[in-house]
Amino acid sequence: MGGYSAYAASPSPNQVFIDGQLQNGAMMVEGRTLVQLRSLDDPAWLTYSYDAKTHTVTARSKDNRKVVLLQAGQKTATVDGKRVTLDTTIVNKDGHTYVPLRFISESLGAYVDYNSKDKRAIIRTPVGQTAFNTLMRGDLSEARKIVLKLSRIIPSDALQPNGEGFTLTYTFPEGETLRFTEEYKGLTTYFEVNADGLAVAKWQKDSSLLSSKQREWGAKPVGIGSKVYFSDMWMTDGFVYGKIDAEGKVTELGNFNREKEPKYKNVVIVPIEGEKRVDIKS
Repeated sequence: MGGYSAYAASPSPNQVFIDGQLQNGAMMVEGRTLVQLRSLDDPAWLTYSYDAKTHTVTARSKDNRKVVLLQAGQKTATVDGKRVTLDTTIVNKDGHTYVPLRFISESLGAYVDYNSKDKRAIIRTPVGQTAFNTLMRGDLSEARKIVLKLSRIIPSDALQPNGEGFTLTYTFPEGETLRFTEEYKGLTTYFEVNADGLAVAKWQKDSSLLSSKQREWGAKPVGIGSKVYFSDMWMTDGFVYGKIDAEGKVTELGNFNREKEPKYKNVVIVPIEGEKRVDIKS
């Protein structure tokens, strides 16, 4: 794995993820991958300003110890008053400044790693790195909240939901975060979080009433016993959570209505009393 160090020259990635989010706006210039500077949005780390007269972006660390000046069309940047040569030109497109991945690592101090097997560039801001650490080895409920915000990696040949419904249910093996399912409109998708902190689809089953027969995709997971579930009934502002034992018996542990209890607005994960995390990664 990489770290807060120089981004080694690598083949251009097919996908770029920043803090677990797929960057659809990444672009290729001169064989190098560029990402939007503002996609590294971490107010606790960097702040930005733009001078319209000189077309210069200034990025400052929160403590002002690092100041970076970037100008569209240039192949150099100024870092703490010193000129730095980049491996490709800075680009301004639709009002956004794009910078090369290598510069992000060497000059701005982000975590950058290249997964050559999957052709993915993984970037994490300091706040994103903290979230990654929580995801892999932190508090169970906080880790589950983080995992649900990750971009999903679903192959193009996977199934698409064709049923009906207004409830989204997340299920985790008891004590775990790094394996989970999402059920929506009769389609259940099983994900595993990989070493890069990305949620990758491994199996699907379509049990919707609109399907003429049950469809499956991928390899069905094994070794899952008792589970916990969180059901978001967004049409009615309701929420239900509970346990499912190894035989499939469901026990509801609690429920609430967000309209009547505004403190639960946007809440999808709650702690389960007595549950301990068992899938911590070193």
